[in-house]
Amino acid sequence: MRQRSPVWLLLVVAVVLAGCGSGAAVQTSETGTVGGEIFQVALPRLVVDLDAEGNPSLLGISPSLLGMFGVDTAAMKVPADTVKQMMDAGIQHIEIAAVGDRIMFFVNSQPVPHLGWSATSLPRALDVADVFMSIQNAQMIRQLLPLVTRLGLDVVLRFPHGDAAVIPMVDVNQAKTFRATPGTEPAGMIIKFEVKFDEQGRPGLLGLSADDLAALGVSGVAIAPDLLARIQKANIQHMEFQTQPDGAFVYVNGEPLPTVIWDTQLLQNLMDVVGKLAADSELLPLLEALVPYVDRADIGILVHFPIAAGQEPIPAQMHD
Repeated sequence: MRQRSPVWLLLVVAVVLAGCGSGAAVQTSETGTVGGEIFQVALPRLVVDLDAEGNPSLLGISPSLLGMFGVDTAAMKVPADTVKQMMDAGIQHIEIAAVGDRIMFFVNSQPVPHLGWSATSLPRALDVADVFMSIQNAQMIRQLLPLVTRLGLDVVLRFPHGDAAVIPMVDVNQAKTFRATPGTEPAGMIIKFEVKFDEQGRPGLLGLSADDLAALGVSGVAIAPDLLARIQKANIQHMEFQTQPDGAFVYVNGEPLPTVIWDTQLLQNLMDVVGKLAADSELLPLLEALVPYVDRADIGILVHFPIAAGQEPIPAQMHD
């Protein structure tokens, strides 16, 4: 039986071929490592075309031709139902562009909410995720994370569009220069409160302890003992969740994690996509009513965890 090549070989071949074609590389602002060594990878846009059955082709090279070279494209195949759903919704392409400090998402060339990070917030997010979810190979991932901020990669997944007019792909430089434009209107909703977990992992609220709440017939979700032990071992004393006109933010011990970036237009673009993909959903009217207020909501939730013995308290204060 012929040996099948792994998917990474397919990507390598595609990148090499893409470099021989046209299109500027998606460059990043970071070009060096923490140790001062030069490291930067900026690749041209890579377009993956799907047929009606979800079979991928790269740069016009069909799956059958790639198969002749031992490259198995099965792992990249998209379910035919998903392709049909995209075609019915008029979605011609989805683009994902990593530009160092952000990963951008475009649907039919329209930007939607995306993720932003820094060289310090990424590893911090991994550390927190490892506490709450026990990430496999966390140490290896931690060593690779610094490369993410120095990687420029732009991948487009293109769907069949039938007789519909072709929607041009976004200018590759837009992913690098795009910035959200937050609104300046006063907050339409303000919600701020603190939750304090006791030594048993039980939540207290509004100055009332877990026992006080229980006496009132109110009970909250307690933290499992093993998770609480991991939180204390990692010295996570408090977490803050916040929404502002320019995005959603999470802080751990006052330090930021990666951010969800949005503005009014980005949220509207997302709702346009959701409306096309889930036109029959019973939740759609509710989402359409709520989303216009998301970027005008000033929400802050500060969660306190019991401090482990021997640890110095870290001041906790909500960000403005």
